[in-house]
Parts: sequence; C-alpha cells; structure tokens
Amino acid sequence: MRLSSRFALCVAVLVPLLVLLAGLLVLHLASHDLRAERDRQLTVRLRALTPLATQYAQRTRLRPAAPTDQAEQRLAQAAFDGGALLRPQRGEPVVIGLVPAALPATLPAGGGPATFVHDGVAWRFAAADLGTRGRAGRIWVFEPEDRLAERIDLLRHRLALATLAAAVAGAAAGLALGRFAVRPLSVLHRQARALTRHPGRLTTTSKVTEIDELAHLINESLDRRDAAVAAARAFAASAAHELRTPLTSMSANVDLLAHPDLAAADRAEIVADLAAEHARMQRLITMLRQLARGELLDPAAFTHCDLAELVDAAAEDARRRHPHATIDVRQHGEVFVRGWPEGLRLVADNLLDNAAVHGRDGTGRAVIEVRLEPGLLAVSDTGPGIPPEHREAVFERFHRGPGSPGSGLGLTLIRQQAALHGGTVTVAATPAGTRVELRLPPAPAGPRP
Repeated sequence: MRLSSRFALCVAVLVPLLVLLAGLLVLHLASHDLRAERDRQLTVRLRALTPLATQYAQRTRLRPAAPTDQAEQRLAQAAFDGGALLRPQRGEPVVIGLVPAALPATLPAGGGPATFVHDGVAWRFAAADLGTRGRAGRIWVFEPEDRLAERIDLLRHRLALATLAAAVAGAAAGLALGRFAVRPLSVLHRQARALTRHPGRLTTTSKVTEIDELAHLINESLDRRDAAVAAARAFAASAAHELRTPLTSMSANVDLLAHPDLAAADRAEIVADLAAEHARMQRLITMLRQLARGELLDPAAFTHCDLAELVDAAAEDARRRHPHATIDVRQHGEVFVRGWPEGLRLVADNLLDNAAVHGRDGTGRAVIEVRLEPGLLAVSDTGPGIPPEHREAVFERFHRGPGSPGSGLGLTLIRQQAALHGGTVTVAATPAGTRVELRLPPAPAGPRP
C-alpha cells in the first residue's frame, strides 16, 4: 500500500472516530441538560399552578356548586402546553392538557420530579399538596417522556449523519493531505530509482528536514561506495601487479629445475629463491587479508583496551622472531584506548617488525625503543632512517624501498588502523634512525569488558 493511501485510510478512520466520540459526549451532555431543563420547567409550572389550584380547591370546598369555568380557564392558561391534574378534597378532579389517559387509582407519591409508567407509557411528573398537609387537595404536573425522547433521537440521527459526512470528508482530505505530505518522499523515491539508470546524487532542497537528512545520508553512502569501488579497483590492480612478479619468478625457477644438466649448487640456489618468493607471497596474502578485515570492521568490535598490555605482548613475541633486535618498552602513565584489540595488536606487531628489519645498524643489530604515554605510541630505531621526501610515500600501498623483503603493506595497514581508531600515524623527524608515532584518542581508565 502506498504511503499516501495509508495516510488517507488513517485519516478516514480517525476523523469519524473522533467525531463519533465527540458526538457521543455531546449527546450525553445534551441529554443530561435537556432532562434537567425539562425537570426545571415542570417545577416552574408546578409553582405557577399551585396558588391557582389552591384558590380553586378552597372555593370548591366552600361552595361546591359554584361555577368553575373561569377558575379552570385560569389554570389551563397557567399550565401552558403541558398537562396537569388537580384533585381537590371536595369536588371533581380537574384535568388540564395531556395527562395519562386512564388515571391510576393511586397516583405516584412524592413531589418529584420523577418518572412512572402507566399502561406502557412513561411519564415525568412533579406534584405538590394544596394547603397544609394536603387538606385542600393535591396537584400533579405531567409531561410524556416521548417528547424528550424524540429530541434525543433527532440528536442521534444528526450525529450519525455528521459521522458519515466526516468519514467521506476525512477520506478525501486524507488522500489530498497524504499526497501533499509525502510528495517530498515521492520525489526522493523517483530520484533514487533514476540513479540505477543515470548515476548522480539526490537533491537536498525539499525543505523537509527528515527528507533532506535522508538524502544527505544516501549521498554520503554513495560517495563512500564510489570511493570504495575506486579503491578496490586500484587495490586489485596493484595486488595483481605485485603477485605477478613473484609468480613469474617462481615459474622461471620451476622451468630451470626441470633442466637435466642443472648443477646441484644451482639447484639449491633456485630452491632457496622459490622458498623466498613463496614466503613473500604468503606475507603479501596475509597483509591483504588483514587490510580487508579492516575495511569491513564492525564498530561493535571496539572495546576498552589497555594498550600497554598489547604492546608488551607484541614486544615479547618480536624478541623471539628477531633475536638480533633489542626492544626496550618505556611506559609513562596509563595508556587506555577504545579500539579493536586485534587491530591494535597488528599495529604493534608491524611497527616492531619494520623497526627490526629496517632499523639495523652497521653491525647488523637493531636497537628499538618503544615509548608509551596517554594518547601516544612511538617506536624508534637506530637504522639509516627515511628521507624526508619519502616519509609520506611509505604509507602508500605496495611502496617498498630498494631491496626491501617486505610486502609494502605494513605501514599501509598501520595507517588504516589509525584512521579506524580516530587517530593519526606519522614518521617524525629525528637526528638519526626512524621514529614512527601513532596518536590515538585516550580513554579514561575503567572496567574492561
């Protein structure tokens, strides 16, 4: 179902429902007011008739044979359009207007206003005694319940018509309002569908905050997708180029091994070259896998980490991998960060491996100093160093110096992890050797998950 149709349906249901609820409340209040007004009028009529009825009853009691036409006429005028029954102590009852057709032998007691039913017809009445304790008689004022019921039925009928009209108007208004309200979303939908045929970007000028924010988010996603696609293509091309070289070398060496007159020393040299190329390919594939994991990292993997523990463990493993290297870890204060433990460990391993491999001095040994302080991890070596003009290029993919045995992805991986953790990595200027500084946003010390 389209959003505009859904909106119209909701309005078409909601408007009549609200009208119905409001009408029921008005009907209840109006019925209550009408009944109260009817009782008030009965009381007013009773009060107006009581003095005349008392005079008539007294005249009848004193002179039963006296003509009563004038008194009855005055009573009838005072009764207005209602009904009244006067029963004096002496003389015949006087009936004025509409009263129960066959009067019951015993009329209802009490002063009312109250309701009683006679021959299946409901009547509302008010009554009063004439004279002290009714010694002159009693008077009743009547009104049939049908009169008020007809007015209440009329209200119900009008309420039903108003509800039906509200349903029709609500459906029409809901459809019109729905189309108007979702028009920016419909425009966004058409633009998004058009992107499948004509690449571009969504407009963010609808002046509807949510729609413009959604379009902005979609544009950002498209930008990231395009950047990722371009990076993936460049990465694939570079990876293919880097893999082609060792594969070509290995293919040539395999062909040489098949030569029947190959000397044993040459054979051993070729096998050593094959092992070296194989190890290089393994390192390259491992780095590629680690870079891919970083590109697809889920932010939920980030936890509260003690960077000092990760670096100490990495230094211990590096000492076993590189016996020629002396690694000194110096910590100044607690170093807590919020990050991906595996990624931070990869950073520490690659920093130490680069320093151990490229930081050898003239004697073949490497002296490595690791400095830890809040927000900083710095690794220094005593090697030949990196020229200033190459300190930025070393972070590019597959960048290797002359004779480097690495894959050219170690520092690229370090920069990727730095960016994922909201930090930076740079090659700092030093008098001698190389110093790589990783700066990360520090996190307060606290319980670790």
